[in-house]
Amino acid sequence: MLDEYRKAVAAQTLWTPTEQTPPWNIAFQNHVRALPRLARVTLNLSLQCRLRLRNSYAARHLEGHGMEIGAQYVPTAVNVGATVEYVDVLSNAELVARYKLPAAGLVPLAHVIDGHDLGVYADGSLDFLIANHVLEHFDNPLKGVIEWFRTIRPGGHLFITLPNFRGNCFDYERTPERANHFLLDYTYPAGREAGNRLHYEDMAKSLLHLPQDDPRVQSMVDKWIADGDRHHYHVWDETALRDLMAIAAKEMNCCLELVDGAFLRNGFELLAVIKKGHTGGRTKWRPTATAATIALAKAVYDDIRSYQLSTA
Repeated sequence: MLDEYRKAVAAQTLWTPTEQTPPWNIAFQNHVRALPRLARVTLNLSLQCRLRLRNSYAARHLEGHGMEIGAQYVPTAVNVGATVEYVDVLSNAELVARYKLPAAGLVPLAHVIDGHDLGVYADGSLDFLIANHVLEHFDNPLKGVIEWFRTIRPGGHLFITLPNFRGNCFDYERTPERANHFLLDYTYPAGREAGNRLHYEDMAKSLLHLPQDDPRVQSMVDKWIADGDRHHYHVWDETALRDLMAIAAKEMNCCLELVDGAFLRNGFELLAVIKKGHTGGRTKWRPTATAATIALAKAVYDDIRSYQLSTA
C-alpha cells in the first residue's frame, strides 16, 4: 500500500506527459527530477496534502464570520460554528462559460466583486478573510491586502496562501520582488500598464525559454493582454510576503502579526495566518519552520490513513 501511495504522491508533479502537454510542464518535470531527493519529496507531499494543511491551520485560527475570495470548488474548512460567505470576480455562470468548467460543486456566491474593491463590506465587519492563490493575480498586491485588512476587525485574521515560486512550472525560473517594487506598484499607477507587460514578458520568456524580445514571447504576451487574463504578475517567497505586509502595516498605521504559517523552502505553497492589531504600523514575524514541518508530517500521516481506507 505504501508503495502505491508513494507512486501517487510522485505523480503530483511527475505524471506521464502526452502530446498535448505544454513544453513548460515537461521542463518543470525535468527540473523536479534534478532536485535533491528531500526537496522533491517535500514538494510532492506538500502538493498532495495542501488542502489538509490549509484546513488544519484554518480550523485552529478562524472563528466567527468571514469571507473567502475565489474558493470555487475547494472552500477552506473553518472552525465549527464559523460561517463563511464566498465572492469571486466572475459569476459561476461566467466561470463555467469562460473556462469550460463543470457547474456542479462551485460554491454559491454572495457577491460578484473584484478582490481589489470589497466596498460591499464595511470597515472591520469581518472576523477573517481567506484568499488562497489570489494575490499573485493582482498587479497591485499592496492595494489588495490593504483593502482586505480594511474589512477585517482588530483581532481578526487574514488567511492567505500563495504559490511558492520554486514549486510550480510558471514561476520557478523567475525572481520574487521586494519592498520597493510593491511600493512602486502602489504609488505610481501610471506605470502599471508598462510594468504589467514586463511581468508578462518575464513569465513568457521563462515558459518558452526564449529571449524576452523574441517574437514568440511578445505574441504570447499580446494574447494574454488582449484576452484580459490575470496570470502571475508577481512571484512569491517568504521574504516577498513579509516585505509586503511590512509596507501594508505602515501604510495603514496598523500592527500586523504572523501568528502561524508554513514557508517550507521546497513546499508547494506559502501559508500565513496574520492577525490584525491596532494602531502602530509594526509587523511581528515569528519563525514557523519547526511547526510547519510537524504540520506537514501530520497531514501526510492522515493522508496515508485516508488512502489506506479508500483502497481497502
